[in-house]
Amino acid sequence: MSGLKASILPERGILRVGGADARPFLQGLITNNVDLVEEAHAVYACLLTPQGKFLFDFFITADGDALLLDCDGARAADLLKRLAFYKLRADVTLENLSANRAVIAFWGEGAAPAGALSDPRLAALGYRLVTSSPEEALKDAAPATPAEYHRHRIALGVGDAAHDFEPDRTFPLEVNLDELHGIDFKKGCFVGQEVTSRTKRRGSVRKRLIPCRVEGDLPKPHTPVRSSGREAGMVFSGDAETGRVLALLRLDLIDGAVLEAGDASLTPEKPDWANFELDGANDEA
Repeated sequence: MSGLKASILPERGILRVGGADARPFLQGLITNNVDLVEEAHAVYACLLTPQGKFLFDFFITADGDALLLDCDGARAADLLKRLAFYKLRADVTLENLSANRAVIAFWGEGAAPAGALSDPRLAALGYRLVTSSPEEALKDAAPATPAEYHRHRIALGVGDAAHDFEPDRTFPLEVNLDELHGIDFKKGCFVGQEVTSRTKRRGSVRKRLIPCRVEGDLPKPHTPVRSSGREAGMVFSGDAETGRVLALLRLDLIDGAVLEAGDASLTPEKPDWANFELDGANDEA
């Protein structure tokens, strides 16, 4: 067996967007370019509020002439409802296929199985596959757990919407969606574009989701982070085995300061894929 690991991600859901207007319908709504979705290429994108705040994220893959949205399963029905709200008279069909499709993540050394596509956020994350036959897809990879997959993404400093984003509160640039190929600023209009583009253009992102090394007991999600007595952010995902968390931190309060979360101290570490400036952090992850 190869060094490739695989885990079914049971928390994921699948929506199918079909009909003659499927691509132009999504193109006018979401943050990325639907025209880039091909049989061998997935796209990562978000749906925002008109005020530019995060609502949903998903991976888009081709399914014949239709499109599949690999999304947070707990909120799949809400996403379906939001898309139906925008549908109006468009020739679009919307289906929830979560009951008979599975999402598998693959990572590590080895060739991806047939049909698996490179994770469009970051190549180091591995591959993703939407399938109705998970047992067949898993036969040539070492079985792993969802916890192991999340340990892998936390080590790379990549957030997960179900664990690290707050709907109707988080701004997409705060959670690095501009750095992780989730936004195409040249594609044309999308919901929330004005605020998002202005923030990017002005370089006015005050917070970022940043991986941190933990000394002490791993803080629980939503533990406040303090810097010299001032609130500097909040902890989200964490992995006790590696002693790492992802925390949304104010960039102006982490330069040379001791960060505290509960009884633990945090050291921010800039991921090697990140282009944003992170004064006071170690440039490694």
